[in-house]
Amino acid sequence: MNWLDLRGHLRLMAPGLFIDSDVPALAQPSAERQGISGQVGVELSALLLLDPARTVGVRTAAKSLSRAPSSISEAFSALRAAGLVDSENRPSVPGLFWELAEHWKPVSRDVASVPGPGGERDNAALRLGMDDVESTVGWALTDTVAAMAYEAPVSIRAGHPPDFYVPDQSTLRRAVQLLGPATTSSSRAGRVRVAPVSLVCARRIDATGWANEHWPLTNPLFVALDLAQDPGRGREILDGWTPRKPWNRVW
Repeated sequence: MNWLDLRGHLRLMAPGLFIDSDVPALAQPSAERQGISGQVGVELSALLLLDPARTVGVRTAAKSLSRAPSSISEAFSALRAAGLVDSENRPSVPGLFWELAEHWKPVSRDVASVPGPGGERDNAALRLGMDDVESTVGWALTDTVAAMAYEAPVSIRAGHPPDFYVPDQSTLRRAVQLLGPATTSSSRAGRVRVAPVSLVCARRIDATGWANEHWPLTNPLFVALDLAQDPGRGREILDGWTPRKPWNRVW
């Protein structure tokens, strides 16, 4: 069998001829770009982008994310090799945001109704977390309706179906059971999504003091990641949106 390995080896066989030798490589192998690696890489990237000016060490990140320091160290190494964090572990903006957007794929279900006043028993079962919003875990409004609350350049009709993040799969299943599944797009009253990282539902924003919105909001970072999934309208909104302080534009 005759073959040429472009990395630098030739094997050639014919009547009266046998060559099996190293030859100059035609191309130098390039280091594989690792970028965001696995779930820990997704979680670490989100943590860094929440406060891009802050220097976060391995142990601090491990404590914040409840992950082993060794796993965080590996995730940092992969990000650094891809040029997505610098030598002091600060994120490359907006590069890391758009890389994270490629990995942002929450599981979601459309529901036929949304929680509201008068459903105390069901609301308790759904673990909405409407008390002490900024220090508890619970549902968080996201996507277009949340973007409007954050004064992003978006317009929606009254009664636009809201999108919510919930902490885990069990809450998603309970929501579909209690609120009912939407059988068609026109019957959708809302959408429920499992948060890809725990930070989504653990660091919610109480907007009642400055916006006409009673639902807790997820951080603008996660709203922007949802909008980024729409390569047309969503990215157009992001181009014109800089959230108010203390939040950061990282896209």
